[in-house]
Amino acid sequence: MNIKDLCGSWNLVSFSHTVLETNLKTNIMGDNPNGTIIFTEDNCVSVIITNESRIMSKELDDPCYLYHSMMAYMGRYELNNHKCNFLIEVSWNPAWVGLTLQREVTFEGDNLIINTLPQVGIDGKLSTATLIWEKISNI
Repeated sequence: MNIKDLCGSWNLVSFSHTVLETNLKTNIMGDNPNGTIIFTEDNCVSVIITNESRIMSKELDDPCYLYHSMMAYMGRYELNNHKCNFLIEVSWNPAWVGLTLQREVTFEGDNLIINTLPQVGIDGKLSTATLIWEKISNI
């Protein structure tokens, strides 16, 4: 795999999350999450993901709900075959700034599959996740 394979904009198709302690698998951002990831040729990555419930929620003026029903970050990425490190520069969660998030990236047909390595997830539990993305444009 090379950078040109990743470059472009991708829409989120699914986001499954597995808590390692219980092996419980859920769609942490709902059955139809919203999200986009953008990879550029000069190694920038930008991600935003929101829970499907935000579209119809009555809690849209609750800052706590809004914070916990999304994730967003950007930074640089380093690709080495199927391993990709995201070096976080800006994040919706200040604790992520300066982190390196390790990912495995593969393709299944036209879809980009990103698997996280074990990490503390957005729910605060040690977990892994699989995100499936569909390409919408080249950059």
